[in-house]
Amino acid sequence: MIKATLDKGDKDTGQGEYTVELVQWNDSFVIGYQEVDEDHQKLVGMLNALNTSISEQDTHEVVGKVLNDLLSYTAWHFRHEERLMQTFRYPDYVAHKKEHGSLIQQATELQTKFLAAEQELTQDVMDFLKRWLVHHILQTDKAMADFLRQKV
Repeated sequence: MIKATLDKGDKDTGQGEYTVELVQWNDSFVIGYQEVDEDHQKLVGMLNALNTSISEQDTHEVVGKVLNDLLSYTAWHFRHEERLMQTFRYPDYVAHKKEHGSLIQQATELQTKFLAAEQELTQDVMDFLKRWLVHHILQTDKAMADFLRQKV
């Protein structure tokens, strides 16, 4: 399962509870397009909430809801980015949208298997989600934001 010990990435909520951070938000994630940066910060928080829910061994139902919330917000965020790219005629729109579609497909399959109790959310799964999000923000979305800032 997910790490069970607290480390420097864990934060005391002030109420005797800890959040287990898989990803720590920092300035390197800022792509310079405020509304997308705010979405990304929320996605990082939601991914961390899922990690915390798993590490605290919440019920299958609770973890499933946190996962659903993350996937729903991710889909909304992708549509938001895609509208921006279309509005400003981003030249790499098709490739960017394909990345979005690939993650949505993989995440939906994962969610279906998890809800059917066919797959657990393991450290490998969480590491995959982390790697995907970090790479997408630092590479794909930074390139998009560089283009958008020139157009606005």
